[in-house]
Amino acid sequence: MDCALAVDTLWPALLQARSLSSAGVRDLAFVERATEWTCEATESLTVAGATQVVFVVAPTHPVPRPDVMAQARASTLAWRDDGMPDFQHTRQPVDAAVLTLLRVYGPVLLGAAAARARGGVFVVGHVTQTLDGRIACANRSPQWIGNTADRRHAHRMRALCDAVMVGASTALGDDPRLTVRDVPGPQPRRIVLSGHGSVLRTKRQLQLFTDHGCDVVTRTNVTEPAPAGVRRIDIDAPCGGLPPATILAELARRGVHSIYLEGGARTLSSFLTEDALDLLQVHIAPIVLGSGLTSFDLPEVATLQKAHSFAMQHATLDGDVLLSCRPQSARRP
Repeated sequence: MDCALAVDTLWPALLQARSLSSAGVRDLAFVERATEWTCEATESLTVAGATQVVFVVAPTHPVPRPDVMAQARASTLAWRDDGMPDFQHTRQPVDAAVLTLLRVYGPVLLGAAAARARGGVFVVGHVTQTLDGRIACANRSPQWIGNTADRRHAHRMRALCDAVMVGASTALGDDPRLTVRDVPGPQPRRIVLSGHGSVLRTKRQLQLFTDHGCDVVTRTNVTEPAPAGVRRIDIDAPCGGLPPATILAELARRGVHSIYLEGGARTLSSFLTEDALDLLQVHIAPIVLGSGLTSFDLPEVATLQKAHSFAMQHATLDGDVLLSCRPQSARRP
C-alpha cells in the first residue's frame, strides 16, 4: 500500500477533520459520495448517497452505531491495546490507499484533539534517514535525503499540527522555511529551541524570521534581544538544556496542543529520552552513507530491557518506507 495514493482526493477531508477535531469532535467519519471525500462528525452522520464510509474512533470510545454500520460500506479505524491504529468491524472492502492514509494521519488528528481536551500537547517526531541510520553526511552539508513524496508528507504533517519545531542546530545549519508549500492547508506556528540563544545571536536573516515569523524558546538568563521576526519564549531551565516537559507545559499554556518535531538528532533524542514523544515517524531512504550524522544520540544502555520499545506499522512513500512507531512508555491520548 502506498501512502501517496489518492491523497489529493482525500486531503480536503483530512483538513475538514483537522477543523472538527480542533473544535472538540473526536469521533469522525470519512465519507465518499461519488468521487469526493468529506469528513463529518459521527453523531450527525447521514449515509445517504455514500459509496464508502470509514469511521475514525477515538481511543476508549465505542464503535459506531450498528444501524449506520449496516447501511454503509463501512470500516472502523480503532486502537489496539499497544496504542497503534488498526481497522476493525470491516463490512466490505474499502479503498486500500484511503485506509493507509488514515492509518498514518488518523492518530495525529485524534491525538491532537485528545491533548487539547486535557490541556496537553501531542508530539510527533519525524526523522528521514538512510538504511544505515544516517541523517546527513559527515560534513553536515544540508541535503534532503528523502524523496518528493516524503517532502509532501512533511508538509501534510505541518498542516495538520499547531506547530512545527526544530532545534537551533537545524535552524542554523539547514536554514529551513518550515512552511506548507506542497499541499493546501494552514501554516503552522514555527518554533526553534535555542537554550543558549545561538539563534538570537546569528547575524544571518534566516528564512524562519521572514513571512509570519517564528518563536524561539530560550532560557530566561539569555540576554540577547530578539531580532526582527522573532518572538521569545523564556523558560527557567538549567544551563545544560531545555527540559521537554517544561517546554510543552509553556507551549500548551500558549495554545499549542500538537507539535511536529522535525529535528535535529539531539532535539529528537531529548524528547525520546524524556518520554515526551507520542508518535515517531521514520522515513527510510534506500541508500547507505557508511558515515555521517546518526539519527539519534541517546544515553548508553546496558541491556536490551533498557532500550526504547515501540509498536510499529508501515506504509510506503513512492517506494520508500515510512514507519509509524508508538513508544510503549510514552503518554497516550
